[in-house]
Amino acid sequence: MPDRGLRRPFLAVVLSLVPLCVATPGTSQEWRDFRAARQAGDLEAVDVHLLYPGGRLSVSPSETPLLYDARLHYDAADWAPRRTWHREGGTGQFRFTVSSVPDEQGEVEASIRLDRGDLGFDFEDLPRDAGDTGRLSLALHPSVPIRLKLGVGAGRARLQLGGLALTAVEFATGASDARLSFARENRVPMELLSIKSGATGFAGEHLGNARFERLEFYGIVGDVVLDFSGAWRSSAEAEIKIALGELVMRVPSNIGVRVRRSGLGSFSAEDLQKVGEDWVSPNWEGARVQLDITVTAGLGSVTVERS
Repeated sequence: MPDRGLRRPFLAVVLSLVPLCVATPGTSQEWRDFRAARQAGDLEAVDVHLLYPGGRLSVSPSETPLLYDARLHYDAADWAPRRTWHREGGTGQFRFTVSSVPDEQGEVEASIRLDRGDLGFDFEDLPRDAGDTGRLSLALHPSVPIRLKLGVGAGRARLQLGGLALTAVEFATGASDARLSFARENRVPMELLSIKSGATGFAGEHLGNARFERLEFYGIVGDVVLDFSGAWRSSAEAEIKIALGELVMRVPSNIGVRVRRSGLGSFSAEDLQKVGEDWVSPNWEGARVQLDITVTAGLGSVTVERS
């Protein structure tokens, strides 16, 4: 079962605000390229933490023997890449961050924090216009088990995670257009798939291939599509909380699904029947694989589609 220590209170996790100066765009640009890569060697597992304030982020399996290959195109007038690596036994620890360059008074204008191994975000202080903030690509070894933590402030995120060996994924985004896909099956069972979004449009595709035991989705504002198609080897549970927006969940008809809902948002469920306080699919009791969903929606709508 997942480590319950990974769970956080809804608003406390999604919005962690501290007083900081408002970022001011630099008057000049100094575009540079930066690369960080490492061979896999004899590692048994790796923890990857990536924090990126904004721009275009892509993550995918590597087509080379490299453990990781991070390539950054950035404006050195405002930003600076930082990386750390160390190894404890058979597990590697890789951290890659892009941070604000201090101004003339030595003050950092915008902040993304990494505290105690957790993802902490100051969403209100992240750049909102990512048009000229560069791009970052991260390729990961498909066979080494990985615990992946990703955070992006603003811009566009495309996470093509199918075919990796992900034991846990935590993804947080501030104000971005984000898409997370498992077009191929995850190579190992995943204890937790956690997604936290501020103001964003989010799409999760082929989530049945992720092989997660538990899914957590916490959203503030935005339209969200969660597509649960995929191979589905075993049953799972999902906790979904959204404050404002439209949530669409697409569940294959061969999967037994039960939905418990609360909140003020409207609710419609194709092919689900009301049983007590729950909405249940006709095949819930006899299905080989069951998806148990708890939904809390503030304002907006929740729709369950069956296909």
